[in-house]
Amino acid sequence: MLSARAFSQTRRAVAPRLLLLRRRTFYEDAASTTNTLYLESLYTQYQADPSKLDAKWGDYFAAMEAGQKAEPPAMGSSLRQLGIETRLAAAVTSGETATGLVASSSGAGGLQNLIRAHQVRGHEAASLDPLDLHSWRDWEEKGLAASVPELDPTYHGFSEADYEKTFDVSFAGLNKSATLGEIVDTLRNVYCNTIGVEYMHIGDLQKFDWIRTRVESPDFLPSDKERLIKIYSELMKVDTFEQFLNTQYKTTKRFGVDGGEASVAGVNAAIERAAEMGVQEVVIGMPHRGRLNVLTNVVGKPLVQMFAEFKGTHYDFENLVEKSQTDDWLFAGDVKYHLGTSNVREFASGKSVLATLEANPSHLETVNTVTLGRARAKQYYLGNTAETRSRVMPILFHGDASFAGQGVCYETLQLAHVQEFDVGGTIHVIINNQVGFTTDPVDDRSTMYSSDLGKGFGLPVLHVNGDDPVAVTSAFQLAAEWRQTWATDVIVDVICYRRFGHNETDAPEYTQPMLYKQIAKHPRTHVVFEQKLLASGSVSQAEMDSIRANLWKQHEEAFAAADAFKPDEDMGNWVATKWEGFVRPTDKASSHPTGVDLELLRKIGAKLCEVPEGFKLHNGLKRQLKKKLEDIESGETIDWATAEAMSFASLLLEGNHVRITGQDVQRGTFAHRHCVVKDQNTGQDYCFLNNLDLGPQENFIARNSILSEYGVLGFELGYSYENPRALVIWEAQFGDFANTAQVMIDQFVSAGEHKWLQQSGLVMLLPHGYMGQGAEHSSCRLERFLQLSDDDEDDIPAFENDFGRNQVQKANWQVMNISTPANYFHALRRQQHRDFRKPMVLASPKNLFRLRQCVSQLSDMGPGSRFRRLIPERDTKIADNPEKVKRLVFCSGKLYYELVAEREQLGLDNVAIVTLEQIAPFPFDRVKAMLEMYPNVDIGDGIHPGNAIWPWWSCCAISAIWDQKLCLHQLFGVRKSPRTWGPGPT
Repeated sequence: MLSARAFSQTRRAVAPRLLLLRRRTFYEDAASTTNTLYLESLYTQYQADPSKLDAKWGDYFAAMEAGQKAEPPAMGSSLRQLGIETRLAAAVTSGETATGLVASSSGAGGLQNLIRAHQVRGHEAASLDPLDLHSWRDWEEKGLAASVPELDPTYHGFSEADYEKTFDVSFAGLNKSATLGEIVDTLRNVYCNTIGVEYMHIGDLQKFDWIRTRVESPDFLPSDKERLIKIYSELMKVDTFEQFLNTQYKTTKRFGVDGGEASVAGVNAAIERAAEMGVQEVVIGMPHRGRLNVLTNVVGKPLVQMFAEFKGTHYDFENLVEKSQTDDWLFAGDVKYHLGTSNVREFASGKSVLATLEANPSHLETVNTVTLGRARAKQYYLGNTAETRSRVMPILFHGDASFAGQGVCYETLQLAHVQEFDVGGTIHVIINNQVGFTTDPVDDRSTMYSSDLGKGFGLPVLHVNGDDPVAVTSAFQLAAEWRQTWATDVIVDVICYRRFGHNETDAPEYTQPMLYKQIAKHPRTHVVFEQKLLASGSVSQAEMDSIRANLWKQHEEAFAAADAFKPDEDMGNWVATKWEGFVRPTDKASSHPTGVDLELLRKIGAKLCEVPEGFKLHNGLKRQLKKKLEDIESGETIDWATAEAMSFASLLLEGNHVRITGQDVQRGTFAHRHCVVKDQNTGQDYCFLNNLDLGPQENFIARNSILSEYGVLGFELGYSYENPRALVIWEAQFGDFANTAQVMIDQFVSAGEHKWLQQSGLVMLLPHGYMGQGAEHSSCRLERFLQLSDDDEDDIPAFENDFGRNQVQKANWQVMNISTPANYFHALRRQQHRDFRKPMVLASPKNLFRLRQCVSQLSDMGPGSRFRRLIPERDTKIADNPEKVKRLVFCSGKLYYELVAEREQLGLDNVAIVTLEQIAPFPFDRVKAMLEMYPNVDIGDGIHPGNAIWPWWSCCAISAIWDQKLCLHQLFGVRKSPRTWGPGPT
C-alpha cells in the first residue's frame, strides 16, 4: 500500500485533470480516488522489486518517500492500464490469482475499480427522490447528466459472460468468493439504494474508512421487529401531530413538515444515540417549517400548551392589557412557529438530554450561528475542553434553497474549527423539499445537490429518501456517531417534498403544476412505510392500527384539556440557564456601584504593563507600556485602552467571564488595545488579563475572528444568551461594516427581548468618526440604531425616582457615543452590575484612542464614581457662572474636543458645552436639568444637527422641555446627506 505520507504528497503534487465526460466524471490526477488502486499496485511492486518497474517509476516513488516533489510518469487512463497490467504480470509470474481484476482486450477493467466507482458515484444513481423524479440530476446546461457510466460493469471491461464468474473479493456482506452478479447487486444495494453517501472527498483516510465500514456493513439498516416498531411509532407521532392540526385548523398557517415527517423522527434517533455516547445537552436552530412538530415531538413542549396557543387560551387577554397599562412595557410575543423552548428529554435507555430550541425569525439561516454561540457557551461553562464540547451537540435545520443560497451558511461552516468558535461538530439537517417557496432547484443553485457547499469543508454528506424511515433513522444515527467520534460537522440531506404550498393556504400549482400533480397522488410517508412492513411480514396491521389509534386519542385528550390551560406566569422564561435572580422589564430592578478601589486599580495597572521574564516584546510596545505605567502611577492621564483593560480586569476579579471577538480585537484595528502581545522571537502569545495574579479570577478571551460580521455577531449573541455573568463583546473592524450584520441586528439584537423575553448584555463596539477617509470607515450609522430604539421621543416623562435605571430597564437597548475613558470604564462595568441585561451599541471613537486631551483621572473610576448619561460643562469657570452663558451646545463623542478647541481659540466664556453620552434611551431628566441651569441661553442656539442623531435629538429635546413652553428653532451644522462622510454646506 502507498504510505499515507507519500499518497498525500502525490495528491498535492499533481493538478486535477478531467476526462471529457463533463463535470460529473472522476478527477483523473495520479492519486485521485479512481486511480488510487492503480497507483497502490505500482507502489506495491516497487516495494517488492523495483527492478520490475520502469526506472521512471522507481525514481518517482523514491522521490515521494524522500519527501520531494515529483511528477508521476503517467496519469489518467494510462496509469490505470499500467497498474492493471503490472498486477496481472505479477500474478502470472507468481502463479497467484489476480484478485479483483479481469483481463480484457482493451486492458481497462477491474473489480476493485468497479467497487471504487460505486463508492465514489453510487449516490448519483441512488433512489433518493420519493416522487422518483430526480429532476436535479439531469441539467445539461449545467454540465450534469442523469447517466453514470462508471457504474456499469462494462465500463471496466466486463461482459455479460462475466456475471456468473466467481471472483475473490473482500467486501462486507459477501463471501470471500462471489459471482460478479452478486457483487454488483451488493454494491447497488449499499450505494444505490435509498441512502446515497458522499465521503470519497474526505482527505483523512481514517475518517474515510470509518464511514465506509459502517455503510457497507450488512447491519447498517435495522431489520429486527423491535427496532422497526420503534421507528414506526416515532414516525406516527410526527404524522399524527400534522394530520390532527390539519383536521382542526385546515386554513391556519402552521408550516407543517408534511412530506418530510421522517426527518423529525430521525432527529429524535440522532439525539437518543448521541445521549448514549455522552451528550447531555442539545441546542437546535431551525426555520419555521416543521418547528411546531419539533417543539412537541423532539424538545417535548406539552401538547396541551401547543393546542392552547392555537385556541388562544394560553394567555388572559384582559390581564395582558391591564398589565401593559400599569407596567408601561408589554411583551409583544411572536407567531407560534418562531418560538423556542427548553425541556429535559428522557429516553428508554435511562439517558436524559436537555434540549433547547432557539427562537428564530422568518429570516432563514439567521439562527445558525446564534445556536452555535449558545452551544459554545454551554461547553465553556462545563469546563471548556474537548471532552466538554462532546457533551453539548448543536443541530441545525436548513432548507434546500436556503442552504445553497444564504451566505451565512458558509460563515457557519467556516467557524467550525476556529479557536474559541469550535463547537465540536454540528449535525446539519437539510429538509430538502425540492423547491424554494416557488423556485425550482434548477434556478436556486448551480450544483447538483443543495448540500454541495459541505464538500468544500470535507464533510460527509448522507443523502436519504424521506419516504424510507429506516434509512432516515440510520443516517441520523450515523451522523450522531460521526459527530461524537470525530468532533466535526456532518450533513444529512433528507430528500422529501412539501405536501402543501409554502404554507397550508398557498396554491403551489401556480408555479409547480407537474410537481404537485405528482405529490397529490403520492401516499403519505407512513402509508409507504406500512406497505413495506406488511410486505416483509415484520409488523402486523393490527399492531400498526393500535399505535395510530393510541396516538390520535392522546391528541384528542390534549386538545380538550387546552380549554382549561392556565398559562405560566413566567411564560417566556423558557431557556433553562443561569439567569436566576435576574428581573424582567416589569419587575423592580437594582443596580450596584461601578467604582473600584483605587489601590486595586493601581495593582491591576501594574499587571497590565508586565510580561514574563525572557519575553521579547516589540520595542514600540515597550515604550508604550513604560508610558502607561507612569500614567497609572500618577493617576492623572488614563487613556481609552487602559480604562477598558481596567474594566475588564476588575470584572474578571469579580467572577465575570469576559469575551471579546472581532476581526482585529487582540491588537485593535487602530493598534490601541494590545491585550494579547507576541514574543518577537517565538511568536508566542501572552495575555495580560489572564495573568493578573491578584486572587481568583475568571477567564478572559480575546480572539480574532474570521472576516465575518453577520455570522460572528450572531455567535456572540448566542454566547451572551447562556449566562448573564459574562461580558460578551463584538467589535467591528470599522463601524460601517456592521451593516453586513443588519439582519442579526434587526431581528435578534434589537427585538429579541420584546418578542421572546430573551435578555442579552451583548456589547457592540463600532469604530466611528469623520476623519477624512472617504465614504466608508467613517460613520457607524448611529441613526439606524436610534431608529430601532423603542424609546418614545414623544412621551413626556414623569421623572420619578430612579428614572434613569427604570428607563434603561424598559428600553430594548442602549446607544452611546462616549467622550471619556472613565465613562467608558463605567459603561462596561454597568453592563454587569445590574440585575437585568441590555445590549449596548457603542460608537467607538477612533481618534480619541490617542487624543492627548481624551484622558481621565484614576479617581474618576474610584469609589463613588459612576456612569454619567450626560456630562455637564467641564470648565469650572463657565459651569460656576451659568448666568453668563448665552449659548448651550449639546454634542457627543469626539465633537466635544473639537468644540472646546474652537471655543478656546475664539476666547469665548459664554458658551457651555455638554456631552450626551447615552443617546438612547434619551436622558430627558439630565437634558432638562441643563436647560434649567442656564436661564439666559438664546432659544435653540447651539444644537449641532447632522445625519446621525439630530432627528432623534430634536424630538427628544422638545419633550424634555415641553413644560417650559420652549421651542427649538435655530439650527447650526451640516446639512443632511445620504453620504456618511464629509461636510456639506452649512
